[in-house]
Formats: sequence, C-alpha cells, structure tokens
Amino acid sequence: MLATLLFPAVAHLRVDVAVRLADQIVVLARRTGRVARCPHCRHRSRQIHSHYERRLGDLPCCGSPVTIRLRVRRFVCDVPRCPRRIFSEQLPTLAAVRARRTRRAHDRLLAYGLAQGGQPGARQAHQDGLPVSRRTLLRLVRAAPCPAVGPIRVLGVDDFSLRKGRTYATILLDLETHRPIDILPDRTAQTFAAWLATHPEIEVISRDRAGAYADGARQGAPDAQQVADRFHILKNLSEAVQRFLSRKHASLKVAAQHLSQERQGKAPPPAAEDHDAGGRRPTRARQEHLASRARRVARYEEVCALRQAGLSVRDIARRLGLNRSTVAGYLHAEGFPERVPRAPRLGLLTPYEPYLQHRWAAGCHNARVLYEEIRAQGFRGAAALVRRFLARWRTQPGRPGPTPRGVPPPAPAVPPPPSIPTKSPRQVTWLLLRPAAEVDQDDQAFLLHLGQICPEALAVQTLAQQFHTLFMTHDLPGLDPWITAVEQRGIPELLGFVAGIQRDRAAVAAAFISPWSQGQTEGQVNKIKLLERSMFGRAKLDLLRQRVLAAREPVRKTTFAGSGRR
Repeated sequence: MLATLLFPAVAHLRVDVAVRLADQIVVLARRTGRVARCPHCRHRSRQIHSHYERRLGDLPCCGSPVTIRLRVRRFVCDVPRCPRRIFSEQLPTLAAVRARRTRRAHDRLLAYGLAQGGQPGARQAHQDGLPVSRRTLLRLVRAAPCPAVGPIRVLGVDDFSLRKGRTYATILLDLETHRPIDILPDRTAQTFAAWLATHPEIEVISRDRAGAYADGARQGAPDAQQVADRFHILKNLSEAVQRFLSRKHASLKVAAQHLSQERQGKAPPPAAEDHDAGGRRPTRARQEHLASRARRVARYEEVCALRQAGLSVRDIARRLGLNRSTVAGYLHAEGFPERVPRAPRLGLLTPYEPYLQHRWAAGCHNARVLYEEIRAQGFRGAAALVRRFLARWRTQPGRPGPTPRGVPPPAPAVPPPPSIPTKSPRQVTWLLLRPAAEVDQDDQAFLLHLGQICPEALAVQTLAQQFHTLFMTHDLPGLDPWITAVEQRGIPELLGFVAGIQRDRAAVAAAFISPWSQGQTEGQVNKIKLLERSMFGRAKLDLLRQRVLAAREPVRKTTFAGSGRR
C-alpha cells in the first residue's frame, strides 16, 4: 500500500519503512521480483549473487528532502556464451542506470534549469527541498535531448544577436504550431540552405527583407514560396519618407517658423548670436551650444568642399575621421542639417504655467508670493524651482533687500509666448503616414505650411498613404500603377524603395495576399533577448539553444512524494 502511494508508476517495488531522520525523510525499499533479466543477452536469471544499497534522491515531501535507500540484488547469468557473468537488477521506471536521482526528481530539476537557468534555478530548487548546484543544473540542461522535429510546412526565419554588432545567429520557427524548431550558429545563406535541404517538405518561408535568407531559400528550397514580412515592407517605406524629409530639413524649419509667426501675429525679431532676448550675455550652456554648432557647420562645409574636389564618400570619411553614414547624410541634405531640440518634458510646474503667466503679466513678480499661491492650488515642488522658472522672465537683475520707499516698481515684463519647436524628420514622417483624422489641428497647420513651401512633401504623403492602403486591402493589382506613379514623380527616395520591391517582387507580392507574417518569429526573438539578459550574456550557444527549444514541448508533470494523490 505504501509503495503504491509513493511510487504509483513503479511495479514490483516494496517499501519497508519510511522514517524522518534529522532534516530529511528516508524511505527503505526493495524489489519484490524473483527473477531479473540480463541487460546483455536478455536471459532471465533466478540465481542471486549478492546485494548492495543504492541511494536515490527523490522529490521532497512536506518541504523536506527525500532519500530512497533501495536494496538492489546482483544476479548470476548462467548463459555460457554471455560475456556478462554478474549483473544488477534495474528499475528503469524509477531511475536510470547509475543515476543518483529518480526520474521525476531529474525532470523537476531539468525544468528548473530550462525555465530559470543555473543560479536562479538552484535557488528555487533549494527552497523546494531539492538541494543542487548551479553547475549540476546547467549540466542537466546541456545533456537533455532535443525534441524531435516533425514535418514542417510553414517556416519562419529571423536573426538575433549573440553580441550586438558582432555575432548573430538564426532562429527557425514552425509558424503553424508557433514553436521554435532549431537555432543556427550564424545567419549566412549557406548555413540556411544546408538546413533547408534536410527538410524538403517546407512549402512556405516567411522572412524579413535580408538578402542572405532570400538567397538561402532559393538555394535550399527553390520550390517553396517566400513571403516578405509586411512590417518590414512598411518600415522600409517609412525610412524612405524619413530620408526624403532629412533632405528637406530646411523646409521643415521654415514651415515651423511660418506657423510660429502665424500664431504670434507678427514676425519674431532676429536674435543676436551673442546675446539672448533680454540683452544679457548667453549662459555657459548656450555658449557651448553655439560653439558646437559652429564646429559642425565647419565640418559640413569641409565635407562639401572635398566632395566638389572629386573625393568619394569613403575617402572623405577616412580623411576627416567621420562615419560614412554621417558623410552621406551631409551630402544628401540640401543644406546644413540642424539638430532638432528635444521636446520639453512635463514637469511639476507645467500645469501651473498659465496661472504664473497671468499673474506675471498682472504685475506680481515676487517668486515667494507666487510660490505660496500655486502651493495652495496643489503644487508640491520647492520654492527654488519657482525662482529658477521666473528668472527667465526677468529683464533686470534682482536686488537683495526690501524695496526702498519712493522708488516706483519696474514695469511688468510680459513673458514671451511659447514658440512652436521645429519638428524632426522622424516626427514629420509619422504625420505624413498617419490618416488625416488622427492628426490634430496644430499638426495639420504645420503640414499645410510644409505643402506650400515644399510641394514634393504632399506628393510623398499621397504616394505613401496610397501604398499603405493597397497593402492593408491586399490590392495586389494596384501595385503596378502605383510603381508607375512613383516613377513619374521621380523622387529619389521613393525610387529606391521601388527598386527594392522589384528585386524581391515575388516575396512582396506574396506578402500582399498571404496570411503568414513574422509576428510569431519576432516574438520568439524577444523571448531570446529575455533569456540572454537573464543569463547575463554568459551563456554559450548550446545552452541557449537548449533553453529555447525546450519551449517546444511541455514539461512532463510530476507529483510530490507523499502528496496523497493516487
């Protein structure tokens, strides 16, 4: 009865006694069968030679470790031709040969290692009553057999970084079952083609726009249909629009200035380079900003001069010590590319700025008084924050001490109205690609001024939104007329996007009508990044592969010894 309760899946086992000794539970057990089968010749034997005690670690009971002291008998093989004269009886359903743990304890530790890794899994095992070292867990994970790969019809492929910018690997996914099936050590076309040659049953391959996977798919599975990822196609479109706006950055700045003038009702006075709006010397941060801009302008002019002298982009980058992308961006732009300042962050004073402007215009310039007033309204910041904020509106330096009698107070200075900052090419890209119903009035006014200054921006917006509509409605016949319209407009950035579509025409056409995409594959890549961070980047590819592929099959369920289940 006790053996059936503790070991329901093990036959011919008898438990003599189960006692608690110190901080563990000891179970004395032995096998009840009268015969044993020789592992070499498979002949049954009844002749007992001797016996010994085998100790096995089992699942904990009530939080205490369990040790099984199993009495094992040795038998004599009486077959003359068998090279094995003496053998021990085995219980394969209880424990493997020469194992120090039961199979269910081994499975539980393996689950800890696969789910949490070495050190975290060892901590969890200690808490659950299975003391083990992190090295043992990692050894169990590495020795675990990989699940068998069945027939695959739809394959997803993508790369991920082992060391960002240096080494990359490839993950392969069964898109029908949403489970990873293999990890390749690199992302070359040869490795991918060799893997595909062992799986001729693949019919569909979903991939991104990388050329290596396209070449590997053509070499290893020429009959399979390749499907380009829809997200990457739309991303390529947005990148083309952003490159166009980077070339037209001067028009973005002029459109923002026109919108600011329209809101203020007049043109802003030109500010001197060495003084601010109040006539004071610029701050140290402002001086450093102007000096940095002057260096970048000189660098831009030098790049343009070397280009006019006939040097290539690579030669200019090598001579000036710049990145080739920086040089290409300078040459691609129609003027000096200004840096767009970041949008101000919301602070504690942001909800109270309109009230402070109203009180300042009414003549109240005492920072302490204004601090007490907004404090009564719920402001929780310090008074120094209010003083620093109001210092930007003062036209004369403050004087310590009380105001002398008979001296009239200075005329109130009206704070300057907030100006609309220049939008970056990336921000304007989202405005052009977004539907008109989702754009607020300020952004619509900005786009109106931009269209008046640069009519090509409206053409880019129209073409980009038309392609997005074709893509979302799966209108493949409308792709050729759209390409013709782009070629007639002659915008270089969109022509480059069209050239990429023509090079990968079959995969892009399949993306219009196919239900398969890279969504599941990208999700698995994110899980791999989580595993890499949890292992602190110290895991080799074999251990990472085991942990990723372990999610393909569910872990076998086990029960705790003495849990009362029958």
